[in-house]
Amino acid sequence: MQVKTQADELQSYLTDASNMPGGHADGLFVPDAAEELVGILREANESGIPVTISGARTGTVGGAVPFGGYIVSLERLNKIKSINKAEMTATVEPGVILADFAKAVEAEGLFYPPDPTEWSCQIGGTVATNASGARSFKYGATREFVTGLTVILAIKLHSSST
Repeated sequence: MQVKTQADELQSYLTDASNMPGGHADGLFVPDAAEELVGILREANESGIPVTISGARTGTVGGAVPFGGYIVSLERLNKIKSINKAEMTATVEPGVILADFAKAVEAEGLFYPPDPTEWSCQIGGTVATNASGARSFKYGATREFVTGLTVILAIKLHSSST
């Protein structure tokens, strides 16, 4: 896992396609595996440190612009784990670039219908925003093509005794 804390190392992670000003953060984490992401989120949650998830930063509403705390980039969680042609399913990590995914399924003789305007985005962002596009009128938006998710939550578990 990469960890960066120098201002010049963080600069490109402080904005997205919205060009919203004022982004700042204390550090950047670039995990190589989901297990590392769990650890980062657990530490931040226990310490009360805000976390901004950073994908490809192609969003136009400022969702990837951090205002303090940690940035967690998903750029290394970019593996297409499997494509099952018979079942027409795929298992991917959230940092897979949508254009790369579309090429991979096409190479298997398959077609991924969601057609957002930005193909350099990460598939995790398209799922998070239910991205659509011109083909959504015929095929539906992204959520129509998601059959399951593994979700990592940063929550405190409270126990009570009776």
